[in-house]
Amino acid sequence: MNGRIAFLIHGSADSVEAVRARGLSRQWPSDRVHFLWRERSRVETARAWHRAIRELAPDLLYVVNAASPGSGLACWWRLAHRLPFVLDTGDAVYEMAARAGTVPRWRLPVLRLAEALSQRLADTVVVRGTRHREWLRARGYRRVRMIRDGCTPAAAPPDAVVQALKAKLGLTGQFVVGVMGSLVYSPRLKICYGWDLVQALPRLRELPVRGLVIGDGPGRSWLEAHARRHEVLERLVFCGRIPYDAVPVYLRLMDVALSTQTNNLPGQVRTTGKLPEYAAAERFILASRVGEAALLLPDEMLLDYEGEVDPGYPRRLAERVRWLYEEPGRLQARAGLRRLVQEHFTYEVLSRQFAEMAAAVRLR
Repeated sequence: MNGRIAFLIHGSADSVEAVRARGLSRQWPSDRVHFLWRERSRVETARAWHRAIRELAPDLLYVVNAASPGSGLACWWRLAHRLPFVLDTGDAVYEMAARAGTVPRWRLPVLRLAEALSQRLADTVVVRGTRHREWLRARGYRRVRMIRDGCTPAAAPPDAVVQALKAKLGLTGQFVVGVMGSLVYSPRLKICYGWDLVQALPRLRELPVRGLVIGDGPGRSWLEAHARRHEVLERLVFCGRIPYDAVPVYLRLMDVALSTQTNNLPGQVRTTGKLPEYAAAERFILASRVGEAALLLPDEMLLDYEGEVDPGYPRRLAERVRWLYEEPGRLQARAGLRRLVQEHFTYEVLSRQFAEMAAAVRLR
């Protein structure tokens, strides 16, 4: 393990992409790892990264997320200088954009070509979900490795700290059902992450159930308006984006944590970073029976989900929340998540997988 690795990270030094890069590389010699962040425009970042690659002369590029300029730059260095690169992606990017309608239609062919080219030229494609690996291999990609989304389990925050935050947010004495993630509205599907929680709350009016939304994004205004239409806005607390090191405390506010993926290709290939974070905080997870959650979580934490937008899902979600509220002893099943985290999600495990993969790429 003496090769120099340069990480191209589509985010700032405190982004979730940066957390993943640092976690994966922890078993590689620290003086042989270099992190390049995106803190400027795409064009400025491409120029800065190009200069840095030329000066560092790394043996391997590791691109975290299939976005520009990292994937395009890595392809150029691969073709022009035979510099190997690894593409680390958690999504079927073109499929997700096409089905959600978040990208103008004229850009979709370009996106499809860019994704296919970067996957073909990469010495290894690292994915984060079992279904994603199966899907790529079925399409002829052979150099595919799975390294799941990870987390760094921390000691449980003091109960006094959690209770103080509950009081500050008006959640004392409430049964809290929460979601964490980027709030992006899908013009085609006409939903935003958290839509199912909003539509479940009216069915739980007589119970002291409150919703907690951690995260931000352009879909927040839609979600707030959606909650207003369903007359539950006052039962939701929006925290906005919070620092990564504050996540364990905020997650402890939740009695139940939601991870809902649509039952289509984009949802099926995902692990989603929230799943290991929920598990590390030992929250009772309610997830749609899709993707990695369906393979890893116990049955009592899974709910059937049909198609891209399942109009019956909020009802099933409300029924399961009611069941947990009325039988709180069922929440103790969350203790079993400790083993899940230790086996699949800690960076102690994932960094070994990374080191083996990176060494194999350089020996090829």
